[in-house]
Amino acid sequence: MKDQDMQKSFVEKLESLRNLLASRLPQVDVRDLLEMMGRLAHYHYNRKDYLLLGLEKDVYALLIENGYNPFTVYRWFLLERLPEDIGFQVRQRKMSQKMAVSEAFKRKHEGFQELSQSIREYGLSLVARM
Repeated sequence: MKDQDMQKSFVEKLESLRNLLASRLPQVDVRDLLEMMGRLAHYHYNRKDYLLLGLEKDVYALLIENGYNPFTVYRWFLLERLPEDIGFQVRQRKMSQKMAVSEAFKRKHEGFQELSQSIREYGLSLVARM
C-alpha cells in the first residue's frame, strides 16, 4: 500500500511534466496542451481509430518513455480547470477525481438549463399574450 505522504499531488506531477515538455520539446505550446492531450488520451486506448502525426507523435513518445499514461495526464489537465472549492476537496482527499470532474460538469451546465427554462417561459408568455 502506498504511503499517502510519499505520493505527489497531481499538481506537482503536472508541473514536472510541463517542465519536461518545455525542456525536451520547446516547440510545444504548453498553454494549449489540453486539446492535444485529449487526442493523445483517446489514441492511447483506441489506436485503430486515430492517427498521430508530427508533434503529437513526439509528445506521445515522450510521455510513454517517461512512464506517463496519456489518459491520466489528460485527467490532470481537466482537474486543473476545476472551480476552487472542488479543487480544494480533491486536494484534501474528500472527493475523488472522477466525482470532481462530474460535479464541475454539472455546475457548468446548470446555468444553461436555468437560462433555457427562463427563455422558454418568456416565449410562452409572449405567445399567450397574442
